[in-house]
Amino acid sequence: MDKLNIGDIHGHADALKRLLAKAGFVCTRGVWRSSDCHANFVGDLIDRGGEQLEVIDIVRRMVDDGSGSIVMGNHEFNAIGWGTENPERPGRHYRIRGSKNRHQHQAFLDAVGEDSDLHREVVAWFKTLPLWIDDGDCRLVHACWHPRHMAALAPWVDSGNVLTPEGIHAVHQRGSAAYEAVEVILKGPEVALPAGVTFFDKDGHERRNTRIRWWDGQADTYRKAALVDETTASQMPDEPLPETALVPYDDEKPVFFGHYWMNGLPELTSPTKACLDFSVARSGYLTAYRMSPGERELDPSRLIWVSAEHDCEPEIAVMAR
Repeated sequence: MDKLNIGDIHGHADALKRLLAKAGFVCTRGVWRSSDCHANFVGDLIDRGGEQLEVIDIVRRMVDDGSGSIVMGNHEFNAIGWGTENPERPGRHYRIRGSKNRHQHQAFLDAVGEDSDLHREVVAWFKTLPLWIDDGDCRLVHACWHPRHMAALAPWVDSGNVLTPEGIHAVHQRGSAAYEAVEVILKGPEVALPAGVTFFDKDGHERRNTRIRWWDGQADTYRKAALVDETTASQMPDEPLPETALVPYDDEKPVFFGHYWMNGLPELTSPTKACLDFSVARSGYLTAYRMSPGERELDPSRLIWVSAEHDCEPEIAVMAR
């Protein structure tokens, strides 16, 4: 059976339904199904868009039916932290309920009703989502497939890579190996810049660390690896990254992920490592890749996408250069 691997949705149910229909799925008795394709979701169902509960309902019905699978995104993880009290600090939640965090999460809270029964029930479902999936044909993770950090989480996940109750507590202990592992898997690896090197992000904040293009085997210097705009990248030192910053990937099978807010028309980021987040929540594209069983090198023509506001006639997809 084919696999339809779907990128970050962020509350855009209309785009999701158009994408599923475009891929040949049909909604029958309230569930989207295909006779020859299984849907995989890379997480980040929530926050930003105005149809968050409908997105959750669509995906949850598919997962319950067996026509879909999903891994946890950092926004589901943040929702768990927001909605779960820390037993060591009664009355306090794992995620600080401050103004910055609230602003990011407000659309979801408005939709679900903060601290309502529905809110608690949805957060309980988020807690059942695995951090990563390897289904034999492909791998699925929200931000980074990182074997060392996955191994560090072994004491804190069950056989399906779902955080145990003890694991949920462990990964919220800042500075611990479990905390660092979830940060990398759900948000991507960062590297400290050389001494004296900083840059300003789009919000004007001075940064001394940068996220890196872990999927690009040629990105072995700060300049090539930094996930920043071209102007900022040109100002980065052309020095090798430390060995510890490089993320090994065996290319045994393709891995699909989201998270990185890619711009422009969807394209493949690598022949074996495909980012499927093309910024639907910023008027971009909800993007998927339809993979055949046994496929080992990805084909740009198998990318499928729809625009955030209306259907987008497919143009020829290309391999990222």
